Amino acid sequence: MDKLSGKWLYEEDYKYGKAKGELFLKHIGNNLMGKIIFLENINTSKPIMIQEFVEGKINDNRIILQATEYDIIHSEETIIYKLDCWKGVLLDEYTIEGESQDSQNIYGNFTFQKVH
Repeated sequence: MDKLSGKWLYEEDYKYGKAKGELFLKHIGNNLMGKIIFLENINTSKPIMIQEFVEGKINDNRIILQATEYDIIHSEETIIYKLDCWKGVLLDEYTIEGESQDSQNIYGNFTFQKVH
């Protein structure tokens, strides 16, 4: 396994709210895979908890993670969730920062902080 494998704390600010959760990542060669579980606090509705399965790549210090499917863990309303993509830079062995985008072209700024 490579250096990015492990648990990361996730925080994101975007136009309609904030998200906070955990990323569980496996890093093999240039490939990344895992899942991200987070609570999304949308300004106009009640919080929802989402799990997205991700696949991606690392090239030098550039990282791309693309959600391939999702599960709604908790929502008080019926929702259709749009898959996310995170593009970031590995600042050091414990920090990734970058920009996210979903399929509705909603952009956000995120940070992943490695915990182990």
